[in-house]
Amino acid sequence: TAWLENLMRQPRRRFYRVLIGSLLGICLSGGWVLFLALPSTAVSVASVPNPQAANGSWVSDTANMISPESESQLNQLVSQLEATTGAELAIVTVPDTRPAASPKQFATELFNTWGIGKAGEDNGVLFLVSKGDRRTEVETGYGIEGLLPDAKVGKILDAKVTPQFKSGNFDGGILAGTTAIITA
Repeated sequence: TAWLENLMRQPRRRFYRVLIGSLLGICLSGGWVLFLALPSTAVSVASVPNPQAANGSWVSDTANMISPESESQLNQLVSQLEATTGAELAIVTVPDTRPAASPKQFATELFNTWGIGKAGEDNGVLFLVSKGDRRTEVETGYGIEGLLPDAKVGKILDAKVTPQFKSGNFDGGILAGTTAIITA
């Protein structure tokens, strides 16, 4: 504490130079300074609201990428699918998937946490869009894999979703992708 008192007696400019130099040294040496942390758009799996548990719907748009009209249309499409086949399809948008290791890991964890699909039938599908990662993931239950293998999902994303997203039409891409998944 004596060195701090001595430092405080020095002109203020020197005090601030030493303070800033010390903080910079801490940061560069790999130390953590909490008040220098930048705000994050990261979303944990636990913080994504489950639309089925919340209000019986199928869409969770935490990245605000879907218009209310499109969200209503998506809920109608998936409700019809569930009523006729029993399959469940959740559509989720998130700003970012960090701190997950990858968007795929995030999708798998979310799919398993929510338990999408009927028990014993594993007939669930998760359509995840991560805006910050610029990634779309489709996770399927084992009961759907035969109808919707990875190759078919890739073709749907390439043909129906990606072109719409590239033109900035997120509603159109998500609607087209959902319709193609339901058709398959």
